Amino acid sequence: MNEYVVNYLKKDIEGYYFDKRNNEYKLKGVCCSFDRTRKDKALKQAKLEPVSFVKVYSYVNEFLELVREENGFTEKNIKIDTIKLDGKEHIIIDNGILVRDNNWSSSHWNGKTYDRYDKKYDVIKEKFDLERVSDVLWLKFTDKGHLAVVAKSCDINWDSKQSCGLLVQEIGESFDTSFAFVFPLTRQMIRTKAEPNSFYRKYSSEELECAVGNYLISKGVPIIDYFSHMGYKYDILAENM
Repeated sequence: MNEYVVNYLKKDIEGYYFDKRNNEYKLKGVCCSFDRTRKDKALKQAKLEPVSFVKVYSYVNEFLELVREENGFTEKNIKIDTIKLDGKEHIIIDNGILVRDNNWSSSHWNGKTYDRYDKKYDVIKEKFDLERVSDVLWLKFTDKGHLAVVAKSCDINWDSKQSCGLLVQEIGESFDTSFAFVFPLTRQMIRTKAEPNSFYRKYSSEELECAVGNYLISKGVPIIDYFSHMGYKYDILAENM
């Protein structure tokens, strides 16, 4: 069986700092006055030509098909469908949803789970038979066509005060709030056909988030919030295995 995902789990240590108190590497902040790593990276990415929305969507869909194949599901998921969110129809193309007219209420993480989130995630969970409402990958763009971020979980937002929003402001652009790409992380992506009820998932949503972001980078797609999809922590032992 081919292992696709593992090839795209590498994290870039440039985006991390060593936390001496906790003896671990953590993602660098955006508001830090003495470290401009993420801001400078955003400026460099912004100088690159944006890749078309269609190509970005197709790349993500392509990679998720590779994940499904790796997990033992060899028949491609080719479909056109719709899903109704807030009374409006949105188109489903293969593994993803093109969500228009975005209006997402804020989510709240209590340290263990999301105890508040937009009910549209429940609709997506039911439509795609997800294990959790947070099993979604989403992408948002800037008004100049740049991919702003690759993110996971049930917290789609356009908050200009969060890290991604600050980086988009840094490059002199703003969010394109007219649409977002949402890719539900189905059971066929997180579990294998041979072990559909295994205690542990084959891939976590964090791993798929990282892999998809890195796959897009390998395809030449600039990402303004370049390090975000790589995760909050850097495990130096795991990275060097």
